[in-house]
Amino acid sequence: MATQFTISGALSLPPDAGQPLASIPFNGAGSFSSKVDLELNLTGSGSKDVDLGSVEAPGAKCVLIEVDSNALSEPINVRFNGGSDTGQLEIAPGGFLAYSNPVPTGGITAITIVYTTDNRVRLRVLG
Repeated sequence: MATQFTISGALSLPPDAGQPLASIPFNGAGSFSSKVDLELNLTGSGSKDVDLGSVEAPGAKCVLIEVDSNALSEPINVRFNGGSDTGQLEIAPGGFLAYSNPVPTGGITAITIVYTTDNRVRLRVLG
């Protein structure tokens, strides 16, 4: 059975120098039939292939990755679908990545977290 989801937020910045902040909203919506909700306690250094369970092709419809804010930790790197070092995205402690693709045709089917220090990472993936 499909369940509805929405993702929304806003980026606030001045449109031109000296102007007040303006909000640039973003949102997405869709439905999902599989869900992964994980908290990873990563220790030392290495890489972790995330078990996406029943999220299969055509891929994830929504991904939220959050890295706990810890001043002693280094950023993590996220690789999608077996990507290489050059195709990874960095997320520093206190940062997050939000992705929405309500109708994927060749989307995210695999996630790998690469880390060099202890970190706690939360992942929510809807398929």
